[in-house]
Amino acid sequence: MSDDNDNEKESQAYRSGRLWGALHTLRVLGGVPMKRKLAHGSRLRMAERQPGLHIPRQLNKATKHLVAARRRSARHGKAADEVLKAVLESIPGDGGFPQTYDTAQRKEFRDGFRTQKGTYATAYRALLR
Repeated sequence: MSDDNDNEKESQAYRSGRLWGALHTLRVLGGVPMKRKLAHGSRLRMAERQPGLHIPRQLNKATKHLVAARRRSARHGKAADEVLKAVLESIPGDGGFPQTYDTAQRKEFRDGFRTQKGTYATAYRALLR
């Protein structure tokens, strides 16, 4: 099965969590200090509770982190290019995110986030330190 078919089976909350994981990785590649990472408990809770507010805010900062990653090194820049492509492909067709998620959707969001974060942690281990 292709990734597109798999993505169609994922819930919106899970896909949003994966997107948050990609945005987190992009920030790390750009050199954002640890205390400001999107994986921090309070930031993750805010995003899972109010995705319509927090995801667009981070999407607006994505190119800034891409440029910062490119300035760090060619390897950081290449990885950030790949992650940004995944970010852009993850944005819903209508460009919108729900204002809130219920308890079950919040769990799906966290699961999606952890999956994506883990995938990138494996792929870019040396760059994410």
